[in-house]
Amino acid sequence: MTCSFTLRAMCLLLIAMNPLLLGGQNVVLNFTGMTPHLGQKLEARLIDKRDLQEVDRAVIPSIVSANFELTLVGETGGSYFIDFYADLSGNGVYDAPPVDHAWREEADNLASGDNTVDFAHNTSFTDVRWRHTLTFSLLDMTPHLGQLLGVRLIDRTRTGKEAGRLVIAGVPSADFSIDLPFLELGHSYYLDFFADLSGNGLYDAPPVDHAWRLEIDAVDGDETASFSHGTNFTDIGWTDQVTVAMTDMNPHVGQLLELRVIDKDSGKEIGRTRRTVDVAAIDVSVPGLQAGGNYQVDFYADLNGNGTYNAPGADHAWRLDWEGHPGGDALLPFAHNTSFVDVDWEYLFTLHFTDMNPHLGQLLALRLVNSGTGQEVGSFSMPAIMFPEFYVEVPGIRLDENYDADFYADLNGNGAYDAPPADHAWRLNFDDETGDVELEFAHNTNFTDIEFPASVHLPSAVESFSAFPNPFDDRVGLQFGLTQAQEVRLQLFDQYGRTVMPIRELHALSGQNTVELDGLGQLPPGIYWLRVELAPAGLFVYPLVK
Repeated sequence: MTCSFTLRAMCLLLIAMNPLLLGGQNVVLNFTGMTPHLGQKLEARLIDKRDLQEVDRAVIPSIVSANFELTLVGETGGSYFIDFYADLSGNGVYDAPPVDHAWREEADNLASGDNTVDFAHNTSFTDVRWRHTLTFSLLDMTPHLGQLLGVRLIDRTRTGKEAGRLVIAGVPSADFSIDLPFLELGHSYYLDFFADLSGNGLYDAPPVDHAWRLEIDAVDGDETASFSHGTNFTDIGWTDQVTVAMTDMNPHVGQLLELRVIDKDSGKEIGRTRRTVDVAAIDVSVPGLQAGGNYQVDFYADLNGNGTYNAPGADHAWRLDWEGHPGGDALLPFAHNTSFVDVDWEYLFTLHFTDMNPHLGQLLALRLVNSGTGQEVGSFSMPAIMFPEFYVEVPGIRLDENYDADFYADLNGNGAYDAPPADHAWRLNFDDETGDVELEFAHNTNFTDIEFPASVHLPSAVESFSAFPNPFDDRVGLQFGLTQAQEVRLQLFDQYGRTVMPIRELHALSGQNTVELDGLGQLPPGIYWLRVELAPAGLFVYPLVK
């Protein structure tokens, strides 16, 4: 059985339902010397080196013998990582070594039949970053038989980052279940899914398509969720995914590869990923595309092996771009070549918040400022802190520069920054010496007046600008005063830089102008950014909240 890219997820689902479809391309793990783990649970999974997706997993509830076998199922010719762990701590879930004992083996170029991998117990442990599985049962799906079904998990603890998705080419039966092996311990998720009722192969907001959202809170191991078809639809704001299918990457096998996708209209990064080039042909995917968007994909292979980006020819770097994304998942073929581009890579800043209980439900805003130049290089905000522990990611930092991470929680609830103690505010200073930077922050009372600026800096030709209501529901009215007539272009983006409203263009007169933006009721709650471009005056960005 061969799987095209567009049907790959469906193929994996069918394989999970019936491994015999593979013709018995088994990976047989032959364990010896496992005496230290007698009576303990063992879990194993098979990870495809091409796209790093899990294709099979198995569990032994209690190891009863020092020597035994375990079988996982792959595809002929496939190359895989085999990740497995013994639950030494006995708590029923995975913990990084040495709390539990974990290992990684490899099985490359599977032959037909059994492919045996021998493993003798040892102490060369590896943190396999185990992901737990959500088993999702869907019932009474008769109205959608044969229709495309998209399912994704949105990590709320990582402030909206997609954890994984599965697209099924056709709903196979009224009642069925799927496994989503993407859960992290302690994290909470949105489970978003839709059936393509319209049959156009794309997501459309209800009622054109049927879409729903469930919540998975505080994961404590493998989880289950069930859903019976109903009409309590939700616009889940599904986005498309771009996959760069790389071939002939032999010069970079074993090297780091980083890739990012940028919305060319807003200039904002919509997503990034990093991995090792494990085989010569790999698929690298990033979600976040919107129909009609204009995008570029930047990526590089770390040829010199120093762990960071250097302009070609120290490293090899490329850029792919396309205009007017038609909608649906995008597949971009790429064969290794020497048409290098300096992609001027920027690194990712991550701040891990803990103990934020005093600010649950309050607005949080953060910005990164280059302390040498005073320039803001990135920002993030969310209307309400939902969990005591969460992560914020902001791209835009550069190697060998010093930065201030300024952030505050809106304690007094007025929607704007006030110096402590009215609001709680902090500053973390750091040097970027390694590329990506992750810092830890536990709530404390060491407040700093960060002099957080107003969100909007109006061009001189704009005398006033207001939006009402703000927060909004299904519409926003704009009122603005101009010193001279302007050509105005309005774009609305969500906090990830995705366009969420058709572009509006109009001619505005000198004096007071009023514009209404309607049809916004389908947008999910959150922070939005209205880009107001005026010719010849300039542009500014105005925050909106739903």
